[in-house]
Amino acid sequence: MAVSLRFVRPEILRCHQSTFQAGRQPVRFLFNSQRTRTRVNERRGQFWQSWRRMSGGAGATGGKKGFVAWYNGMIEKAPIPTKAVTSGILFGAGDAIAQLMMMRGDKSKSFDAPRFLRASAFGFLFLGPLAHLHFNFLERLVVHRLAVRASLMPFAKVGIEQFTYWAPGINAFYHFILGIMEGIGVSASVDRVKERWVPTMKANYMLWPAVQLINFKLVPIAHQLNFVLVVSLGWAVYLSSLGGAKEPEKKEE
Repeated sequence: MAVSLRFVRPEILRCHQSTFQAGRQPVRFLFNSQRTRTRVNERRGQFWQSWRRMSGGAGATGGKKGFVAWYNGMIEKAPIPTKAVTSGILFGAGDAIAQLMMMRGDKSKSFDAPRFLRASAFGFLFLGPLAHLHFNFLERLVVHRLAVRASLMPFAKVGIEQFTYWAPGINAFYHFILGIMEGIGVSASVDRVKERWVPTMKANYMLWPAVQLINFKLVPIAHQLNFVLVVSLGWAVYLSSLGGAKEPEKKEE
């Protein structure tokens, strides 16, 4: 038997209709696109405001722009060249620190300038541009495409980065391309990858998942590579002091 709704007050009918429609909305636990983007942007916005105040950018007293403010502008205008130069400088510095630590432990060793230049070239030609594409791809995939909740976003990024293509691939590529730069040939470079890849990945998983959780949670995407490179400086010093005269396995995240 049909029930007539002619005598039901309109506001009560609208209330029941809205309640029924709300009940039909899907419950999203892992995925919530709009909420994810909002929370991620809010968290990074707070970090970005602190970074700008510290660097002498917009909102800082005195009206003078410091180096960091100029660098932020270059990141926005020319991200790939800026990150390539930064990566070359910091990656080369990490290798230089590692060599100096080794020289302190073994006075017979001297500074290997070609090795330093190869490390700088790797950072400039390969790591900087590839990492820029990698971090932007992760952002589009996890935040925009999959729309993972903000609280789970760093874990999703770390899982994809560390256990799929990036960490295994960039470490293998590093050992291979450094062998090519040294002139040992393709076959010997492949043998080097087979010899050093497993120890490098073991060292990788001791540090970088935890570092990247902090990186993906707090650092704006434009500076995530710089965060990795700064940590890599300390990582090179640690490996050199741990290994003494033994050349440390170079790890690149």
